[in-house]
Amino acid sequence: MSGKISRVNLTDEIYRMIKEDILSNRLKSGEKVNIDQLARTLEVSNIPIREALSRLQSEGFLHVVPFKGMFVNGMSEQDLNELFEIRLALEPLAAEKAAPRIPDEALARLERFMASRRGDLPNTAEGRLKFVAEMNESVHGAILDYCGNANLRGAVRGYIERIERYLGFIRLHLEMDDADVEWREHQAILERLAARDADGAADAMLRHLERSRERTNLRFLQTKD
Repeated sequence: MSGKISRVNLTDEIYRMIKEDILSNRLKSGEKVNIDQLARTLEVSNIPIREALSRLQSEGFLHVVPFKGMFVNGMSEQDLNELFEIRLALEPLAAEKAAPRIPDEALARLERFMASRRGDLPNTAEGRLKFVAEMNESVHGAILDYCGNANLRGAVRGYIERIERYLGFIRLHLEMDDADVEWREHQAILERLAARDADGAADAMLRHLERSRERTNLRFLQTKD
């Protein structure tokens, strides 16, 4: 983390910066967040830092150890599976609800986006991570935007962000086949959305998340070892 920040929306800016460091694993699992050092680096008081950290704690990224301070939550196979378990319960519902609601122009944008990525598989680990992240944001993001349920949208986005931390951690083990399979699974979801097939979109989402859980678990265990 570096540089000064704007005094406008100070807590939001600090929250964003710390969260980015956690998701990218610059702040590592189990690492202590040094509030005084952050205050000196950012040239702010401790108050907005504590507010930002409290927000991140409520979202499941940090925890407090009494008399010791605030620490980045650990990553584990159990935690990863629990996050996917919740997404498996919620996200097919979001896809089902979005299928009749998503506007034609939004579908057209998604179709152009996916067509532009077909066969365009990056040959670096960082490139593959970006490739998968872009598809997740485009397809899953559109589904959440048009599912017609703000509480569902907010809940699922939170779990997606926490899984993104795992994807950042395993990036060196992401393979060409992973990126290709991810494209095909997202394309299958998009085709059901375009057909206004609510049940089919839910089923395609369920299959994608089940396979994504298997891949992410495998890569996480490879990286951890």
